Amino acid sequence: MVQNALRESGLTYLWSTLLGQDSRPFFVLLLLPFLSNLKGIPLTELPAYVKSGAACFLNVGGNLNDCPGAPLLPLLFITMNMAFNISVLNLVKMSTALVASLTATLAVPLSIYVLSLPLPYMPGGTSLSTSFLVGAAVLVLGLLLYNLPQNSADQMKTE
Repeated sequence: MVQNALRESGLTYLWSTLLGQDSRPFFVLLLLPFLSNLKGIPLTELPAYVKSGAACFLNVGGNLNDCPGAPLLPLLFITMNMAFNISVLNLVKMSTALVASLTATLAVPLSIYVLSLPLPYMPGGTSLSTSFLVGAAVLVLGLLLYNLPQNSADQMKTE
């Protein structure tokens, strides 16, 4: 029913996802006082924090030593996130939602591993725990075993 309505109106999966994400900023702004209070930032200091963060993002104002890479790194993150989401949507269109879900599941440990390496703006890197490595290995092994071709019962009877 919903898919037919989307087809008739000319909306694609990409546009419906983008329209669905429009509610995120609204809820972030709605929950900002509560979340800042959880972090120990009083409500009266919240405008100063927002102003300081905007100045850091735009690379204007004083004390720019605390803002290396701005605005390039946040914009790069946003661009890569959008590219990943679009590629997953295209994967859903070309295959199934299960394949897209498995691909996104595999992307999590891979991105954690890459971000643990010594990278620019993140010197030194970090070491991953043994439990993470074992969990990632089990996850990847499970994905590989799931995607191995299997003989059906009919094929086994004829052989």
